[in-house]
Amino acid sequence: MPETSVNITEKLQKIGETAQNYKDAIVNQFKDMEVEVKDWNFSVGKMDKEYTVEVNLKLGIRSKKS
Repeated sequence: MPETSVNITEKLQKIGETAQNYKDAIVNQFKDMEVEVKDWNFSVGKMDKEYTVEVNLKLGIRSKKS
């Protein structure tokens, strides 16, 4: 595998880790509430020489039941 491909792959993996950490950090901001992850999507696409990274996070947040 060419060095450039390895470098891109490593960077995309790092982006995936960063996105996961971001999701976890947001959920942790609502520790005193009920949080449901309704949708979590991380995808990478490639067309010609361009990569597209898409991250979606949809949460349901409500007060904890007493």
